[in-house]
Order: sequence, then structure tokens, then C-alpha cells
Amino acid sequence: MLACGFLPIFALMKAVKLVFFLLMVCVATATAQRRLVTVDVETGAPLRGVNVQSHHFIAVTDSLGRITVPDSLHTFLFSHVNYESSLVNTYQTADTVYLISKLNNLGEVLVLGKGKKEDDGMSELEKRIQKQGRIEAQLAGANPNGNLFGLLKYLIPKKWKNRKENKRKRHEELLNNY
Repeated sequence: MLACGFLPIFALMKAVKLVFFLLMVCVATATAQRRLVTVDVETGAPLRGVNVQSHHFIAVTDSLGRITVPDSLHTFLFSHVNYESSLVNTYQTADTVYLISKLNNLGEVLVLGKGKKEDDGMSELEKRIQKQGRIEAQLAGANPNGNLFGLLKYLIPKKWKNRKENKRKRHEELLNNY
């Protein structure tokens, strides 16, 4: 009689364990994810900012080229501005996706130019401070109570007044110096 009383408790414990196991399997399959890394095929350096798209999934790789994708999706489009787009099937690849750089990719740009060099030893910041001081002195000398247009005369720089003529002069100067 005592042995028969424990049978329902053991059966209940087995049922609870079975339900818990099935629940864990369902949760594990629902949250199954895969981590991929995108790298340059020539240098092997990780690529950040790669757009990864699938039917119901859009994401961007982090600074180390890593991205976590759902395991339920298997086909992804990897695209980047400087690299050729690649359609990747996760069944056929490992955890690393290699992208080929475009032919018109600019690695480094060197810009050379000539400019005026002033020998007075005054930095650009000092010049701006002096100019700001002159403007403030002019504004302090203006009488805002009497004439509003007189105040605007001090606020609007002279170079803005004759825009078309200044633009024409700049174009002629550029054409002459070219």
C-alpha cells in the first residue's frame, strides 16, 4: 500500500521533468543565433558598417565586423559602399564572410594646394578676435533707438551687399589663374 502511494508522485515528477526539457528545447531553438564576421579578402581586416539583409532581417556590422544573425534565416545579402555585394548562404560558409573590394575604391587621397602665406606672425584666431572686437565697437557706436536700418548697416557685412559683382570677380580671377 505504501509503495502504490509513491507511484503517482514519481509519475508526476517524470512528467514535470519531461515538460521542462521540452520547454528548454523550444526556447533554445527559438533563440538560436549565429555569429558571423565580415573581413576584407585581401587584407583580412574586419569590416565595419557592412549592411546585412535577409527576408525579415536588416542589421549592420559593428566595429570589429561582427554580427549576430538568427539561425532560422539562411540567405543573407552583404553590402558595403567600398565592396562588392555578396549573397551568402550560411549552409555553404563558415563563420567568416569575405568581401571583395571594388575597383574604384580610394584607399588614400592626397590633396596639395597653394595658399597665401602671411608673414605677420598673427594666427587666424587672433585675427578673428580682433575682427570681432571691431564689430562690437561699431555696434556700440551705433544708435539702435533712432534708426533700425542704421544698425543693420553694421550687422550686414559689406561683402554681402554686392554679391553678384563679387561672384563675377571671383569667377574671372579663377579663370585667369587657371
